[in-house]
Amino acid sequence: MALEGEDLGTKRWEDARHWISIYADLLEFKRGILARVRRDIAALQPPAQKAAATDLKIIETQMHGYQERLDLWYRRIWELQGLWIDPAGRVVRHQGREVSLTKREFQLLQFLLDHPHRFFTTSQILGQAWADPALFPEEVRNYVRRLRKILVDLAIPADLVNKPGRGYSLLFRGN
Repeated sequence: MALEGEDLGTKRWEDARHWISIYADLLEFKRGILARVRRDIAALQPPAQKAAATDLKIIETQMHGYQERLDLWYRRIWELQGLWIDPAGRVVRHQGREVSLTKREFQLLQFLLDHPHRFFTTSQILGQAWADPALFPEEVRNYVRRLRKILVDLAIPADLVNKPGRGYSLLFRGN
């Protein structure tokens, strides 16, 4: 569901950054609408509740499409910034610098790259990035610390941040 004027083939990172901003704003706007409708739905009469439930599904579908486009643009900006990853060799390269990662480092980086600007709790990372919820939360913090160092060493323009109550996310920095 591309918007008019989008060109994923652009060679300019500024264009990609522009579309990231647009889709992020659209998602934030829809989140606000969704929150208001969910908050107010109980006070509505039954026929209105039914209509509002239909609206919720429409909004959620739109948001899913916006998130897919946002993810596409993030992948494009990584390409334009010179980020290359090799799953077979667990190698990450950025603008001529390269480093080999451990299996868990690579899985965490790949997971975060596949879900940029989304936050994941420690238990979500354990279950989704590593598919091993039996690991300890301290291990996530350890691998986050290691990945942060790798991002700095390779001068990758992203930060691996933690927001209390929301979790960890890989946030791209604009130039």
